[in-house]
Amino acid sequence: MAVRGFEVTAVYVSGFRKALVDLGLLEQVEVRLQPSTKAVLDAPHSARTHDADVLRDLSDVLFALSGKAVFQQHAYLMARDSLGKILIPMFKVALALTGRSPATLLARVPDSVHQAMRGVTATWQPDGPNRGALVVDYPEPIALAAEDGWRGTLKFLFELVEGTPATISKVEHLNGNQRLSIHVAW
Repeated sequence: MAVRGFEVTAVYVSGFRKALVDLGLLEQVEVRLQPSTKAVLDAPHSARTHDADVLRDLSDVLFALSGKAVFQQHAYLMARDSLGKILIPMFKVALALTGRSPATLLARVPDSVHQAMRGVTATWQPDGPNRGALVVDYPEPIALAAEDGWRGTLKFLFELVEGTPATISKVEHLNGNQRLSIHVAW
């Protein structure tokens, strides 16, 4: 595979695999993958990072096989059960120190994106006391399923802030589909 503008971490691929197992979809997805992607999925820690084509193939196959709702559930399980194990301690400290608000967690997303992807940046842009936008910039156009991945991931984050329900009010695909602007309100 040619090197793309960003990479996904071994932790991310391992979490992707675990969520597929949890949903009972691993075998159905594996048979549809490119051989090189299947090799990475079988041994995610064979390298620290993997080319963006791995994520694109995994996402395209899962989305085509299962649709939006299952793709979002997959992302939620990944965030909760894999990446969450790494990030929850940081999020809990932030909530204790700066308040139990979705803004507290969303402001930490830019620092935590590197646990999943290299070459992707995120910025939290507050727009008042109860709303703002999480802006995620990729160095290349992304698959449309990326929006659903973020929806599932943010669902998990919102659950960490008990008593303050947050919602995604809209998602904009900008800059030739290289930027997601995810508007959140609570």
